[in-house]
Amino acid sequence: MSPEALEKLLRDLPRIGKLVKDRGYRQVWRFEFEGRGYYLKFYPRRSWDLKRLFRGSAARREFVRLQALQRANVPAPRPVAQLVGFRLEDQVGDAVILEAIEPAVSLDQYITGLGMKGEAIPHRRQLVKQIIDMVHQLGKAGLGHDDLHLGNILLREGELYLLDGYAVSFRGLTLNHVKKLAHSVRGVATRMELQRGWDELGPGGRMPDINPVSLRQWRKSSERTRRDNDYFGLLRFGPWSGIFFKQYKYPRRWATASELQITGDDWQKAWPKIWDAIEHDQLTIIKRGASGDVLVGEITLGGRAISIIAKRPFRRYWYRYLNEIGRGSRSWRAWNKGWTLVARDIPTAWPLLVMQKRRWGYITDSVIIFQRVPGDVLAHTDLDRMTAEQRDKFFRRTGKILRQIDQLGLSHFDAKASNWIVQEDEILGPRPVLVDVDGIRFRRWQALGIQRLLRSMKDHPQYTVEDSLSLCRGYAPFSPMMTEQEA
Repeated sequence: MSPEALEKLLRDLPRIGKLVKDRGYRQVWRFEFEGRGYYLKFYPRRSWDLKRLFRGSAARREFVRLQALQRANVPAPRPVAQLVGFRLEDQVGDAVILEAIEPAVSLDQYITGLGMKGEAIPHRRQLVKQIIDMVHQLGKAGLGHDDLHLGNILLREGELYLLDGYAVSFRGLTLNHVKKLAHSVRGVATRMELQRGWDELGPGGRMPDINPVSLRQWRKSSERTRRDNDYFGLLRFGPWSGIFFKQYKYPRRWATASELQITGDDWQKAWPKIWDAIEHDQLTIIKRGASGDVLVGEITLGGRAISIIAKRPFRRYWYRYLNEIGRGSRSWRAWNKGWTLVARDIPTAWPLLVMQKRRWGYITDSVIIFQRVPGDVLAHTDLDRMTAEQRDKFFRRTGKILRQIDQLGLSHFDAKASNWIVQEDEILGPRPVLVDVDGIRFRRWQALGIQRLLRSMKDHPQYTVEDSLSLCRGYAPFSPMMTEQEA
């Protein structure tokens, strides 16, 4: 690498290179030099940056830590150069140059892409072994990683590489690092894979029922749904104000809305049309009663026509005016519960928008909008049209969802058959999706959900003892085999 030629290229980086990521405190640029790809991480200097004053240059820290990974034989990008006082356009800072590992994809994007296509992970055992070996080697060298998750693991031609050297710790591998990795693979790894990782990287024995790292991450996800950021936005229209969904980092196959890129302008056009249709009773009625309306309509978001469910709750009793103080409206609570389930990867109707109208600071009206889940309600679906294999798999999946809700510290007080949709999937077969999440509670009440569903399914004329057994096996797959009479 010629220093003079590289210096000339770096002076013209904004024109020649490509800005890959900009977090304000750090920019990542990609450029090519002498036929090879490189990444430059630029850390601008700020006069008020106390962290740099006490911890030193972030670029130097990353350079030193990447060298430590090389010495420890942990697969990672190779650091090429450290630049002090580097000027990028009108900013001065420090930078580090890394060799690009290409062609490659982050492991979380790779797995999400397979999930969207309904495909299994190829060479799964080899990938699991590489992750465990990589982290084990990290700990063996006396190193740790404060940001250990699938997004910081790169996959190239079947080989894995650890990214973000700035997060490498010289304090060694801690239990919190292992728990952060466990949270990242939750929903992807099997119970046996998690136990293997816990035995080899953690203390072994029985895994904790609740991962404290997961609780922190879910809390952050919940807070994100209440303010303006990259994933959610604030909407105001006349006396109405609310929050809308913009985009999701990890799309889900069970919700096409998760792939959308929605702007505030989309909702500025869509919301007045929705509200006008609600006021003039122009939407299709699914349910109407003293407690509220459930309506069906269609809107255009992100350039695509989306079938929606609009719910407008009413206060049936006078005391609702009092007990909503501090709790929020039913629409607001449904918004929080919906995103609580989405963050935990529980298939449910995708929340799109919640709007509230206030008078003297008090909420007088509210509406929440979900994407409509295509399919029949479980209470009325034709079970006999499924093959025996599809039927068994469907009820096992339903039981698994109820088990996950219980394991995650939640309870479902109203998991009856009319609150499930049988979603047809051409690859994965019929799948259960929760709708009407008002019955979700933020406290543990074991087996309440499955008991409610078992009682309601007795009214289905095609429901059999075998279906009940499949449902219970999905809920408790590791319990001793129960008899048909017990099911």
